[in-house]
Amino acid sequence: MPAAANAGEPSFNIPSGTKIDATLATSLDAKRSKPGDDVEARTEEDVKEDGKVVMKRGTHLVGHVTQAQARASGQTQSQLGIVFDRAVLKNGQEVPVNLSIQALAAAQSVESPSTGAAEMMASNGGMGTANGMTRGGGLTSGVVMTAGTTAGAATGAVMNTGTSVSTTTGSTMNTVARSTGAVGGLTSTGRLASDSSGVFGLQGLSIDYAASSATQGSLIVSATKNVHLDSGTQMLLRMSGQAQ
Repeated sequence: MPAAANAGEPSFNIPSGTKIDATLATSLDAKRSKPGDDVEARTEEDVKEDGKVVMKRGTHLVGHVTQAQARASGQTQSQLGIVFDRAVLKNGQEVPVNLSIQALAAAQSVESPSTGAAEMMASNGGMGTANGMTRGGGLTSGVVMTAGTTAGAATGAVMNTGTSVSTTTGSTMNTVARSTGAVGGLTSTGRLASDSSGVFGLQGLSIDYAASSATQGSLIVSATKNVHLDSGTQMLLRMSGQAQ
């Protein structure tokens, strides 16, 4: 059993099924990574049990690569296995964990689309008129405005359209591409929702839940390219049972 936490830290007891919002702190690539390579992440919020903090925000989660397969000739897909098996508490104590990856999402941008749109509107004085919408919304942001918008509703129209309409380059302002079978999505703060599963915003990647296991960890696969995860990638982790 894990040793009791030192003074200043709560006892470490996280039930199976607990969700942990985390961010990957190391870059990984199936072409360069090898089994045994360290993997690190950090928690983005306090983890609580019965109203008490059992893992503080900023706790380091440590694991390793269990398998890495590049997509080469004769290979149908690229694979990258990851397991998280230790948590380093704020006092430096290491305790065993058993965390699997439930969902992945692209790293949060410094500025959200809605914030960018608001700043764009503030910097373009003509955005309150129909002609201003054409200049700001059409040419600057790439969002096509529909006919019939009145000048009085111009501001609201720009904001609403900016969060739902695809641009001509194929990207969207407030929608995230998801892997096949993915469920859920991102919250209003841009983080993965606690009921999300699958991959969001990382084209070509998916999580092979059937092939994942406690020993091999979570298996991330791609049939179109080498599996690559940048530092900053969002991770929704799930406690699979207290490690012994």
